[in-house]
Amino acid sequence: MPPTKMTARKSNGGTAPRVKLGFPVEDSSLVPDEVMDACDGFQHNDFCIVCRDGSTEPNSLICCSTCPRVTCLKCMDIPRRFQQAILGQDVTFNCIVCHMVEQQQVEQRHEPYFGFYKGGRPVLDKFLPILATLEVSLRAQISSATALFIHLALVDNDTTGGPFNLAYKFLKPYFPRGGIAYHEVTFDIATVSKATSYQEQVNKLVHALLKQRPWSRVVIGITNHTDNETGDPFAGYVNEKYISGAVDNFLAILLKPWQVLINRADESFLWFFSCGGLVNNLDSFAALQKSLLFHHVTASIAFTAPRFQPGFTCHLLFAFVEHVLIERISISQAFPHMLGQSYKLGRHTDIFLMTTDALSGGLAVTKYSWTHIDHRPWGQYLPIQCPGCGWVDSWRSATKARVYAFECTNDSCRKSFTFKQPEGSKILIPGKTGSSCWLAIPWNSSV
Repeated sequence: MPPTKMTARKSNGGTAPRVKLGFPVEDSSLVPDEVMDACDGFQHNDFCIVCRDGSTEPNSLICCSTCPRVTCLKCMDIPRRFQQAILGQDVTFNCIVCHMVEQQQVEQRHEPYFGFYKGGRPVLDKFLPILATLEVSLRAQISSATALFIHLALVDNDTTGGPFNLAYKFLKPYFPRGGIAYHEVTFDIATVSKATSYQEQVNKLVHALLKQRPWSRVVIGITNHTDNETGDPFAGYVNEKYISGAVDNFLAILLKPWQVLINRADESFLWFFSCGGLVNNLDSFAALQKSLLFHHVTASIAFTAPRFQPGFTCHLLFAFVEHVLIERISISQAFPHMLGQSYKLGRHTDIFLMTTDALSGGLAVTKYSWTHIDHRPWGQYLPIQCPGCGWVDSWRSATKARVYAFECTNDSCRKSFTFKQPEGSKILIPGKTGSSCWLAIPWNSSV
């Protein structure tokens, strides 16, 4: 017998019998959603759009008059004789990004950049030199809009060193004056009494959060197990055994006390750190999509790996923080670039991105698959072992018209596979190499 050992389990699938989850007793302290304060205009960023650094010196971050971006004095070579004039009344500042965007809107228009204007005329007598190059795209900001991280973890599910908390710590330095918070809540909602206790606990926390400030971005991570067959999320314990519930039933109880924060946020994001049964089972996936629309979530991310390991998502989460939360790029535009930094995750799982269309009220669903010529042709799995004869790594391949064909080299077997590009899929440029890339595959939403 070969040596064996036991280690802590990192994947989060399994089996648990489904039960109808009971809704908690209504809590009169639940915050009504009508008392919402309006917020007009925009708040300027705290970090320079050029160098992405801040400054503690007075009057050292110059605010753009037409966008939330700021530029620090160290990134602009302002002549000494004009350093007081630019701070005068009625002087406006047009950041370098706004200048470049305006220039792109008119074909073959190139004008020197002066930055500071008064009455529509440049304050400086010659162009304003910028002392560095842009490190971000023209769509980006360096935003410090408030961000709230909520981690909901199934009871007895070890989240030590999890990627969700690391993402929060990565973002925290961008909030020198506060405006960011992280809370982890363990849930067991398997019975009515337990669900009631959970709601009472969360209501107190939500009350406290609402008193602190408006939260413009709410990011919720759910770390959980799911039933391998039904896709049902685990809800907690009954008689010392895990039970699960239908996904719409589960989310209705779990998210209800948080709904006021979701509704008031400019953007809300829901990450499912659970095994692929949630989206691989068609009934569960359909119920999930309906629930996302019901709860008005801006965007949700889920994974397909049957034995999903949340720790592998670190690079994707860091890229999400950088592109979506800091640079304030929409997640639909940012996602290909997020994946470009996460190719190793693609060897483990496909990813579903579900976004709500604010105008139509519909749900857009896209599946992202990593493809490799030898290992995952067109995002599909080539067995490491021939299922016909048992030979390992025995494939010879041929390609014609973007169709990959693989045949076993065992002359007495000749088992073969053929792989075609998924219909409607697009090859993503970020992260593309000579042999691998990410694919974006449109998915017909069930709602």
